[in-house]
Amino acid sequence: MLKKNSQPAKKFELPYLKKHPKTSVFIAGLLAKFCFCKGRTLPIIALLIFYVLLYVLYELPHNHKSTTLKRAFYIGLCFGMSFFGSTLYWIAGSFECVGFGHYGFIAVFVLVVYLSLYTGLTCYLTKQFTRNRISFIIFFPIFWTICEYLRGWVFTGFPWNLAGYIAYDIPYFAQIADIIGAYGVSFLLVLSISLITYKKTIIYGACTLLIPVLYGVYKVEYYDNYIIPEHPDDIVIVQPSIRQIDKMDRHKSDENLERHLDLSKLEATGKRLIIWPEAGIDCRTNDQGQVSESIEQDDVFIITGIDRMEQDRTLFNSLKIIGKDVILPQTYDKRHLLPFGEFIPEFLMDLGVRKLIPGVINYSSGTQSRAIKLEGFAQFDVIICYEVVFPGEVVDDPDSQWILNITNDAWFGDSDGPSQHLKAVCFRAIEEGKAIARCANNGISCVIDCHGQVRAKLDTDVVGRIETRMPLKYHQTFFSTCKNSTILIVLLLTFLFTLKRKRRWRSRRREV
Repeated sequence: MLKKNSQPAKKFELPYLKKHPKTSVFIAGLLAKFCFCKGRTLPIIALLIFYVLLYVLYELPHNHKSTTLKRAFYIGLCFGMSFFGSTLYWIAGSFECVGFGHYGFIAVFVLVVYLSLYTGLTCYLTKQFTRNRISFIIFFPIFWTICEYLRGWVFTGFPWNLAGYIAYDIPYFAQIADIIGAYGVSFLLVLSISLITYKKTIIYGACTLLIPVLYGVYKVEYYDNYIIPEHPDDIVIVQPSIRQIDKMDRHKSDENLERHLDLSKLEATGKRLIIWPEAGIDCRTNDQGQVSESIEQDDVFIITGIDRMEQDRTLFNSLKIIGKDVILPQTYDKRHLLPFGEFIPEFLMDLGVRKLIPGVINYSSGTQSRAIKLEGFAQFDVIICYEVVFPGEVVDDPDSQWILNITNDAWFGDSDGPSQHLKAVCFRAIEEGKAIARCANNGISCVIDCHGQVRAKLDTDVVGRIETRMPLKYHQTFFSTCKNSTILIVLLLTFLFTLKRKRRWRSRRREV
């Protein structure tokens, strides 16, 4: 029994958050900018961001079920607008390169609204299935991860800035991606934050953070079952850092090619793979012959991006291999194209909608294998630009020893975009257990080891090259075999278990 002077403990409340829920979550979403910015980010801010969202969502008044669910959806929509708006603003800059000017911000606004529907759906479903605090804490990360997976699949997908990428700057945490992938890291990160926000489950949240970290420590510092080739291949990564407006200027084609050739000159003999970025050769000129003539050794090859058009005017974003006095027939055509950048639906073209990249012809998806086999060199897989953001879709042949990623991030200048793109590449290295050579026109070119750590780098606007040996080392990961099916099974089992427990809690209440 309570004493006469004693009073029940007051519930911890944040009056501003309860009084202005939409404004609160909108401000919290803006802070995501600091989780996806250039250089080292601040993952601790993710705790504050999701704490505000979870607090507001759970404390929504339970007036009428339909009213509560509708408000939950709008809360998620407000959060998504600021979350994606603060991290994807830089896309508008690519529209200015092709003369669309400030219309780029309209396109970004439409994209942000679309992506915000997924956070709105997350909050709606979480509130729909919630019956108590524990079920709320577990259902939210489940539905958050499911909605991330959906936005990486629906309408060809846009899995950019997954929550799991925030964990890259938490030492060792991201290493568990070699088992559960980037979506799995998103689930663990959001689950740990959800558990930490409730005092009765804070210890479980700390353990959810600690276990992946301990796994990462073991993997990076003590695990030694890696394959180290006896004779790694020598590669040269060329970064010309040509502005996008200059790349599209036909009068500067010769100047642009000359910069590539100057950076490709070798000071020593021996077999080499010289790597040029996406669209390294202008498809409107006949530069391939000049490139071939510049190669002086039989065992030196230049790998470059180029637009390739067949006789039926089918256009591909391709990778070509050029040797001394020969252009090898082996090519790779980009398979996962960028919506509105490289293709748009035909009905929108009829309405006058244009794609960003000049020309009225849509690019076509390729069908070749990503695996490249050159006699005398280790086999590797190729991914071009935007393809790298799709977990589980970057390697075709497990026998490949490393991965080559060519891209052109000159569209985005010195914004957060190239850094965000690079973080996705680092996760692919962890997931597949293979080193990645990344060649970008205007940054960030780098060499990434199988732990996702950058070994050598050329930042944005730096003209130069990287000479190194590939691969550093590699191993077959669990994720490389099972892909995203592992985390989908985990989400399904966790959902069914929590749903079953929720029914038990409900039956106990009725008995009481």
